Amino acid sequence: MNDPIDAEDAERLGAALVQAFPEARCELYVRDPWDLLVAAILSARTSDAQVNRVMAVLCEHFCGPEAFAALDHRDLAKVLNRLPLYPQKARAIVECARHIVDRYHGTVPQSMQELSALPGVGRKTAAVVLGNAFGIPAIAADGHVQRIVRRLGWCERENPREAERALAQRFPPHHWVSLCHRLIRLGREHCRPLQPRCSSCPCAATCPRQGVASSR
Repeated sequence: MNDPIDAEDAERLGAALVQAFPEARCELYVRDPWDLLVAAILSARTSDAQVNRVMAVLCEHFCGPEAFAALDHRDLAKVLNRLPLYPQKARAIVECARHIVDRYHGTVPQSMQELSALPGVGRKTAAVVLGNAFGIPAIAADGHVQRIVRRLGWCERENPREAERALAQRFPPHHWVSLCHRLIRLGREHCRPLQPRCSSCPCAATCPRQGVASSR
């Protein structure tokens, strides 16, 4: 069973994250919602720094979904060939662009349902776009977020929908976007998959399962 919801625990964690990572934000360098959608698709199993280097090249040659919709995905794959899963990502981006051009007149949709139905776009990618391009509250439950929520005892397994639900129950919507950026920073710098740095973690005092996390 999950631990019961404790509003005070969540409040303490939120305050510790704000103090530790006050400037945490999306680190993908993009011009508009379409660029962010492309960058978010590219970011699977890839660092933001790698994605930003590729986006710099793409932005020199293509602008907007119409330009990508006109591409053969095999040609786009040649540009992405240093990224993991680049053939799949190239196909997803081209198909996504064509859906947006055909169904939304070239404008990136602004709902979770519409975004997550696009080729190559899941709930996490959709949440990144909603929160960072449109300012719409959404929880981007990536691997870092899922891991931290499980270690806090707020869900039993690393699962995006369960992590979303656990955070939505504990934090108001206007905190969701910045909260996820801070949790991602926490996951990268301290609450790592292997050998987590619990002794230096700014949220150690609020973590009820520090011993469990340290052994994983």
